[in-house]
Amino acid sequence: MTFVTKKAALASAIVALFTLAACGQSEKFNRAAYDVCLTDAKKAGSKLAGATFAKFEDAKIASSTGDDLFRVNIPYEMNGQKALFQCIAEKNRDGSFKTAD
Repeated sequence: MTFVTKKAALASAIVALFTLAACGQSEKFNRAAYDVCLTDAKKAGSKLAGATFAKFEDAKIASSTGDDLFRVNIPYEMNGQKALFQCIAEKNRDGSFKTAD
């Protein structure tokens, strides 16, 4: 009985470790997706270049499990008007991001 309990505890610990690692990786990817979309929104010549954008913590970023596309929604304010900048960021094989066309 004790052997089974130890085995179950070890399995639980391993699952928890992988879950924590995945969460850290997820935030890293979310931040990279946010950064590439924010850069796109602020690029020279963009009609949103002068807008004030929300911080990463206030943006909404979503992706499907195993998907390399991230939907990024960044609130912004410009000329007293509040709106939402929406962007699709695509993860490259090397881990970098680009905006999807």
